[in-house]
Amino acid sequence: NDVTLTHVADTGILLNSTMAIQFNDSSQYINAPSNAILDITATDEIELNATLADVNANLDVSGTGTFGGIIKTDDSTAATSTTDGSLQTDGGLSVVLDAVIGDDLLLLSDAAVLSFGADSEVTLTHVHNDGLLLNTDMQLQFRDSAINIRSDADGDLDINADDELELNSTLID
Repeated sequence: NDVTLTHVADTGILLNSTMAIQFNDSSQYINAPSNAILDITATDEIELNATLADVNANLDVSGTGTFGGIIKTDDSTAATSTTDGSLQTDGGLSVVLDAVIGDDLLLLSDAAVLSFGADSEVTLTHVHNDGLLLNTDMQLQFRDSAINIRSDADGDLDINADDELELNSTLID
């Protein structure tokens, strides 16, 4: 009499204590190890098949999540730091295709770097309290490669145009 099923009027069937309903062997089961916890346990995989799974709870997942569809958050909490907002990660973020940002993009660390190109050969670095630094002898181009601003050596600044260079000012020092 250590395992009992009891009919509970207008509710269902009650399995006593912390007993389990087992499937195939003792490694696959459903049980309630304590008053407010329900465990679904399997040695390898638990598969849930439905057109919609509605979870009304906080999720605590340890391990890797792999999703074949869209991951969507309908919350519109704005991010003002690295620890708030609708989507947060404690690690890096990898995106294969384009990223579309609907509002501001904040790089919050001093010396933050934007890298461009497959080999990250062009970088734009935040210089604390000074501005932005374009790496080595890279150039800022306008319209085509013949119109550019660059520094090909320390102490040199080149402003190149293939037709006309116009400076408009009331004073040039």
